[in-house]
Amino acid sequence: MLLSIKNVHKTFSGHEILKGIDFSLDEGKVLVLIGPSGSGKTTTLRTLNLLEIPEAGTLQIADQEVVFGQALSKKRIQAMRRQSAMVFQEYNLFPHRTALENVTEGLIIVQKMAPKEAQERAAELLNKVGLTQHLNKYPHQLSGGQQQRVGIARAVALQPKLLLFDEPTSALDPELVGDVLKVMKDLAREGWTMVVVTHELKFAADVADEVLFLDDGRILERGAPDVLLQQPQHERTKQFLSRILNER
Repeated sequence: MLLSIKNVHKTFSGHEILKGIDFSLDEGKVLVLIGPSGSGKTTTLRTLNLLEIPEAGTLQIADQEVVFGQALSKKRIQAMRRQSAMVFQEYNLFPHRTALENVTEGLIIVQKMAPKEAQERAAELLNKVGLTQHLNKYPHQLSGGQQQRVGIARAVALQPKLLLFDEPTSALDPELVGDVLKVMKDLAREGWTMVVVTHELKFAADVADEVLFLDDGRILERGAPDVLLQQPQHERTKQFLSRILNER
């Protein structure tokens, strides 16, 4: 088991956002979180990278574990964060750095890699995501889909044990979505362990090993994609899937 999160509770301004989240994930598997806005999906994902610190519960990634509710040192948080890498909805690239520089940044600063080696590694990854011709372009010179693929290359470059995706296609024009999903499918086929928040149900059906449906801070239903997406048992899951499918 690579990832385990148990009985996690998180409150914002007196409002409980996560109400006892529990799940685990084996190495090389893909977990997809679905659910309506405000259900707790992104907060759950950000908890896995300690961008949010819950009040209670435990989180384990590989051989690193934290118990929430206890004081966490900066060193402890950094050790946990090194286990995973996040791909954000809004790309979060450095605007004044080229695609190549965005990917090399973490390699040089976090992994202390020599600049020449970092550039070679970054160029290799950008080629892998179809951006060979765009290495020296700045984010404003790239389409949304291209920026997101730079973000994926940047995450993969750090060789994390866990890749986290927060609705990576939701800010993209429809015609750009396919390029990003293809890169993610390729990563899944290569055996990367991934947790993905998305409304792309076909992606979930094609790639996920398990799908969790969240609503109001709880996991209401979980199962293999061919079961949960086609034969949901919970009435709330049925309503959500019907609404999503009718919008397409």
